[in-house]
Amino acid sequence: MKNQGHGKAEILSNQEFEKIYSAFKSNHHKLIWQILRYTGERVSAVLHLKVSDVYFDPITSVPHREITFRASTRKATPDGKRSTRQVPISRALHGELHSYYPPPTGWLFPNKPGGVYPITRQAYDKAFRTALVIAGLSRRGFSLHSPRRTLITRLSQEGYPLATIKAITGHKSIQTLQGYITVTPAEVSKALEVL
Repeated sequence: MKNQGHGKAEILSNQEFEKIYSAFKSNHHKLIWQILRYTGERVSAVLHLKVSDVYFDPITSVPHREITFRASTRKATPDGKRSTRQVPISRALHGELHSYYPPPTGWLFPNKPGGVYPITRQAYDKAFRTALVIAGLSRRGFSLHSPRRTLITRLSQEGYPLATIKAITGHKSIQTLQGYITVTPAEVSKALEVL
C-alpha cells in the first residue's frame, strides 16, 4: 500500500473500479479510466492518444481492433528506447469506445473542446482524486498506476504465463514485470496448504 506517496499503488477490486468510474463527472474522464483498466497502459500514454490511434471511423464511433500507443508517448526503457505498443480492444472496452463521441481528429482527450493540447496528467490526477473522495476510497493507496498493477496481478492470479503478460503490457523484462505482481498473505497460506 502507498504510504504518503511512497510504495506501490494498491490493487483495485472490480467493485472499486466501478465506484471510481461512477464518481467521475465527465465522459472523457470515464473513458480514460476504462482504457487504463482494460489495457494496463500508463496514464501518460493514454492521455496522449490521438483519435486515429483508437478510432477507424470517429464520426460513427467505430474503433479499430486495437489501440495503438505510439512510441513517442510511452515510457523509455533504461537504455532510452521507446516502442509502439498495440493492445487488442476487449469486448468491455469496445462497448465503452463505441458509446463515446470522439472529436473528429486530433487528440482523443483534448484539454478543452477543440483544444490543441491533450489533457494534462495533473488535470486528470485532480479529477481522479476527486472521484476517489466521492467514491469513499480516498484513504486507500490507489493511484493512477493502480489499473496497471491490477491488470498484471489479476492475469498472474488467473495463471497466465509471465511471457503472455509481458506481451500484453509491453514490458521488456520479466524481472521488471514481476515487480508489479502483488501476492497476498492469503495466497501464500493457500500455496503452503498444497504441500
